[in-house]
Amino acid sequence: MDKVIYLLKNKPGKNNMGDPTNTVEEIKRYAEINSIGQREAYQAAAVGLKPEFEAVIWKFEYNNEEYLKYEGKEYKIQKTYIRDDEKIELTCSSKVNNEENSYGST
Repeated sequence: MDKVIYLLKNKPGKNNMGDPTNTVEEIKRYAEINSIGQREAYQAAAVGLKPEFEAVIWKFEYNNEEYLKYEGKEYKIQKTYIRDDEKIELTCSSKVNNEENSYGST
């Protein structure tokens, strides 16, 4: 696992006026990045999804985050798969514009 990803965690809070705010915490993780297989890509396309890559990290390092950042770009975690070797696969696709406000901005 030699690539750096950042899991994005929403941190709700309040500003000094008491108004609700959202900040994003970037949690650094080391991952193995794999391409999506042809079979999985076709199956995903059949239901309107377009996975771009898979990030593999240790299972204990993942806490149900919905987004991650890799090479400066933000991605939505579409699917997870827990493996037998204590690792988890995070299948990722590009974030679309209307998802920008679902967890805040960086």
